[in-house]
Amino acid sequence: MRTHYLFVALALTSACKWTDFDDLEEATWARSTQDPDIGSSDYAVAILGVSMGASGGTLAVVSDDTANFSTIEYSAKGDADIGASPIKLGMNAIGALAEAPVFVTNSMGQIGLVERSIQGGNFAVMFGTATAPVATEFMAAASPAPSPDAAVFAPNGDLVFAAGNTLYSLASTGGTPIACTDMSSMPITVAAMDHDGSNLWVWTKTGSLISFPLAALSPCNGGMLPNPGNSTFTPPGGFMPAPGARLHVVNSTFAILTGHPMTTRSGSIFVVNLSNLTQVGTTATIEGLRTSTVAVLGGDTYLTVGVPDRAIGGVAAGEVDLLAFNTTTGMLDATPALSLHDTDPQSGQLFGRTVTTMNFNGEPIIVVGADSEIFAYYRTTLYDHLP
Repeated sequence: MRTHYLFVALALTSACKWTDFDDLEEATWARSTQDPDIGSSDYAVAILGVSMGASGGTLAVVSDDTANFSTIEYSAKGDADIGASPIKLGMNAIGALAEAPVFVTNSMGQIGLVERSIQGGNFAVMFGTATAPVATEFMAAASPAPSPDAAVFAPNGDLVFAAGNTLYSLASTGGTPIACTDMSSMPITVAAMDHDGSNLWVWTKTGSLISFPLAALSPCNGGMLPNPGNSTFTPPGGFMPAPGARLHVVNSTFAILTGHPMTTRSGSIFVVNLSNLTQVGTTATIEGLRTSTVAVLGGDTYLTVGVPDRAIGGVAAGEVDLLAFNTTTGMLDATPALSLHDTDPQSGQLFGRTVTTMNFNGEPIIVVGADSEIFAYYRTTLYDHLP
């Protein structure tokens, strides 16, 4: 594995050009981890911050081609090493990863990775503490098993995931998941999910934002998904999200929806007030948006979006934007407070194909995935946690 500091890892603001290194070298520091020898040629297709302690940090990583799961352990001084032996997912019934892997974490250091099993009618789940997850396999409610679409951890530690017209709840203590199926004439299919502590919020593939009581999923009465809440939000223009869409519930008050339609690279962002399911402000459009996360940095909240094919210096290298979000009004800034990309942009680098936050020495930082490379940002113009 090659790791090194990028002393001039670029931070763009409206006052700087990407070539102005002298203005930037003291503002932004990152550590880059490239191509570790873990038996996978497509490293870091998805990443999640899973740190629990106040010293150093831990990043969970899934890689493809030869699918595997691994971690990066960051020391308090910022050094990085691959954690315990990577887990070969092919030996745990996961032969390959979806284009947008269903990969989630909670605030307790657990991860959940859900895929269709190499055994046709089953699901395969990697679930548990990130440093020692356990593989399990079980039969789907319908055969052949549909591809998993989205997942989220419930407050009680259950892993809830959607596949086809069914929501499955896998208890933190293990056992057989509880299936809750929509038996209506127009059953839902899920693009993204999150919860507010009491309700599961679901963004459907047809574009509607609806909710179900979390308590109704486990146990599920008669195996049937209850009717959703009375109100529904539908994005303007008939927007229907493609795989990779995200739903972020912020302070149990607002939902931020990010995604792109199946037929275009033009991504959209919708902010919804959950008290009345009305849109806040206008729809934001970002060409090439493919992923997002919400970051709380220095006490302020930012929607962080990855645009992995954005042109930087004339080449399609990719970039990440941080947009300030007002948690009182629900307004999202149109102009990025910060944009990040590699100081040596290369065509096809896919910088921003995955993005997360990670607690490093007890403080949240931004971590960005590119093509077989990961950038952990210890210092930006928004925060300074340089060891």
